[in-house]
Amino acid sequence: MDVQLKELIDKIKNDGVKSAEENAARIITEAKDQATVIVGKAQVDADSLRETAKADVEKTERSGREALRQAGRDLVLTVKSEIEALFGKVLETETGKALNNDLLAEVVTAAVKSLSESDKGSIEVLVPERQLSELEADLVSRLGSEISTGLVIKPFKGLDAGFRISRKDGSAFYDFSEKEIAVMLGRFLNPRLARLLSE
Repeated sequence: MDVQLKELIDKIKNDGVKSAEENAARIITEAKDQATVIVGKAQVDADSLRETAKADVEKTERSGREALRQAGRDLVLTVKSEIEALFGKVLETETGKALNNDLLAEVVTAAVKSLSESDKGSIEVLVPERQLSELEADLVSRLGSEISTGLVIKPFKGLDAGFRISRKDGSAFYDFSEKEIAVMLGRFLNPRLARLLSE
């Protein structure tokens, strides 16, 4: 009976060890399988994160480049606009300087003689208030016959340089102020300036 008991104990021992070893092997295999799945999922997640990060970086770069391009365009347009405005101011200032008393008297005389053929007696000449006293004698001597038929020479407070010719009834006027002459010249010169700026 001792032998049988010993055999039974050995058998139980062997079966328990074998069962434990099988369970351990199964647990190890399952753990390896789970580890493989976890590592695979981690790799997929890492790849996805890398792709997302790369796409975000490219998007940020594109946005940055586009913002720089837009800022460059805005800067060019601002500088161009400021140069044109400066050019307009210089043109207006220089036009005002060029319209001295002698030139103004000559131009007013030519304009009035041209217009008085069709508008006898209904014309007013408006000159800068500060220049009226200096111009009046010269204009009266040049436009005596037109004045005798009703031409009037008057000061105009809002005018710095140049002149305006208008009908006495106010139905029409011709503006030859330094501002309007500068605008007219600017229309001719601005395309050339624009071409220079674009180069």
